[in-house]
Amino acid sequence: MQRNSTIHKSNTKHHLPPLDEFIATVFKRSKLSPCVCLVSLIYLQRLKTGLPSHARGEIDTPYRLFLAAILTASKFLSETGTCLTSQAIVVMTDHVYTPKDVNLMERSFLGLIKYNLFVNVEAIKAYLDIHGKTLEMDLVEEVLDQHL
Repeated sequence: MQRNSTIHKSNTKHHLPPLDEFIATVFKRSKLSPCVCLVSLIYLQRLKTGLPSHARGEIDTPYRLFLAAILTASKFLSETGTCLTSQAIVVMTDHVYTPKDVNLMERSFLGLIKYNLFVNVEAIKAYLDIHGKTLEMDLVEEVLDQHL
């Protein structure tokens, strides 16, 4: 069992595009709302501040954390059952990860952020105070790229 997991991990590393391309592709395919995107970023910030400075992961850890964050935010913010699913993420990522991988990512992520899912207005304002200009620049670049 461990051997197959190791083989899949090894294959995964060879099939991953650069992280920024991966994120752009998933966002484009998922059609996530800006709210889900923002809450995902806040979850990742919570994770980052909660980890020890010496924490390290595998080469695909940023990919896994990103996927877990958007899946978690999508589910938490969903009122109509239109949230992302593990299977949808598998398809959006061209089957780089299995549904079992995605479920494990989500459970691990929830544990790492200690199930701290609620995001209030103050948390959003604080995040935007720090990162708002960067997000604004990324949004402007994306709009320009689409029209040029």
